[in-house]
Amino acid sequence: MTGDGGPGARPSRAAMALVIEDPGSAGERRRWLLARRPDDDPDLPGVWGLPAGSRADGETDEALLARIGREKLGVETEDLGRLGAGHLDRTDYRLEMRLHAARIVAGEPRVPQSAPGITQYSDWGWKPPSELRDGAARGSLCCRLALDLQAASGE
Repeated sequence: MTGDGGPGARPSRAAMALVIEDPGSAGERRRWLLARRPDDDPDLPGVWGLPAGSRADGETDEALLARIGREKLGVETEDLGRLGAGHLDRTDYRLEMRLHAARIVAGEPRVPQSAPGITQYSDWGWKPPSELRDGAARGSLCCRLALDLQAASGE
């Protein structure tokens, strides 16, 4: 966790979400890799969203992106660049998230993985970005950022 150090400052948590486009989709048929959070998730039970993870102390964007692919989806990923960023104030902290484009360079997604101590997804699929609306409405920052990105691109 990090913070700005000021008096009464709310601690912040840095995170990253990945936009992985289905290589077989294009135009109106665009599909992204979405992951479903487990039904017992304390924050967003059963919500479909982007693969995401929290940054460990001292972890680089490159290392976090690789870890999300490996520990959440069982694949190797490549960073295609930062797409945006945003924040959301939660009860006890501020969530600061970066959105990155990525692609799978090795492996086939499978969930859940056997990485203890992190949220494991219950399902995944290639879905249209419109599937993120429910998550955005329920408070998912990654869903909101991805839909904002899509709207800004005119899609």
